[in-house]
Amino acid sequence: MQIKSNLYSDKPKLGDSILKGATIGAGVGGATGIILGAIEANKKVKALPVESVTLNIKEPVYETKEIGKIPKNQYVPSWPLNSVNTTPTEPVYEKVPLKDKNGNVIYKEYQQTFQGHGKPLVNYETKEVKEPTFNGYSQSIWEDSDTDCYTTEEYDYYDEEYKTVERCYEDIDGYWVRFYPKIDYKVIDTYQKPVVKFETGVSYAQHMILGGLMGAAVGGVIGGVLGAVVNKLSQLEKQKKENSMEGSPTPQEEVPTPKEGAPTPEKN
Repeated sequence: MQIKSNLYSDKPKLGDSILKGATIGAGVGGATGIILGAIEANKKVKALPVESVTLNIKEPVYETKEIGKIPKNQYVPSWPLNSVNTTPTEPVYEKVPLKDKNGNVIYKEYQQTFQGHGKPLVNYETKEVKEPTFNGYSQSIWEDSDTDCYTTEEYDYYDEEYKTVERCYEDIDGYWVRFYPKIDYKVIDTYQKPVVKFETGVSYAQHMILGGLMGAAVGGVIGGVLGAVVNKLSQLEKQKKENSMEGSPTPQEEVPTPKEGAPTPEKN
């Protein structure tokens, strides 16, 4: 009986089961609540009437053109890099704002209609017109190398014996020489670009936070109840096993039966 009592002395505590269930339930419920809150906010936005606003848009006109040349990327097998060809042959292309004969930036104008749920709010942000200027090039050099290793026998004067050691060395096969354009950008004009947002009065963040809190609360309660139920079922199952062990018969020691013809031991 003492052995059986020790076997079943590690029963989970009710409080721990409730706490564990409530923690898991709060996590699952909170995540679900956040998702449901976002869905609810989206439904409210979609229920608002669709409004539109038409605005005049003004933007600079650009063209892609060559602004300079740089040398071609090269691979050379040795140092110094006497064989590098630094003749600029590779064109550098950039978007350049178009100008009229007086040097003024050319703009295109058009109308654009914006639509959305809620009340349209129009703000304007200042945009810069930048002109690129080519200022030569820079270069970088990358070693093309690999590591070779070999084993050799060397005498260890401390241990006074020969030992096998590994030695490695870096073998440089060549060099990659890469060239990069140096480009500066000068602001030559500014213009106003409209930014349209639609005011809905619906806060996604507020709905998600509220949904998360409510989901965590409900999930915590449900999880705690389930934890208590699971604990009770576990206790009943263990009690059932204990009862079945107590009611089992005690094995009897078997007395060997003498074989036929064997002499019967005499009593003194």
